[in-house]
Amino acid sequence: MNMLTIPWTSPKNQPQAAALVQISRLELARTRDVPGFLIAALRIRRIALRTPGAGGLSLRAQPLRRTFWTLSTWHDEAAIGEFTRSAGHRAVMVKYRDRMAGSHFHTWSAADESTTKPSWVDAHRRYETTQVQP
Repeated sequence: MNMLTIPWTSPKNQPQAAALVQISRLELARTRDVPGFLIAALRIRRIALRTPGAGGLSLRAQPLRRTFWTLSTWHDEAAIGEFTRSAGHRAVMVKYRDRMAGSHFHTWSAADESTTKPSWVDAHRRYETTQVQP
């Protein structure tokens, strides 16, 4: 399995318009942590979908590369902050903090998005242009 994609999901009973789009890249240091992190990522996904201000999200996992990607939309920075401060999210981040090889995030305005569901292709392009090249 090279890549597992959990399709775009929007929260039920919430407006879909969003002001911000965020992509994250999370890389684990050890392959043996991949199964547990995948389960934790799916739990965090459920937390995100229940967070007020979440517009939607998708998850991609590259188990053999120990890499996970998230793509999400949010109504504002306050919604992202509420999600990242949630007990469930914080617990997973504390558990895996020392097991990560790296984590990177890029957030941009959704004003130029033509849809409420951003494209993975565009998100990866934006992510790549923000990374410092050696």
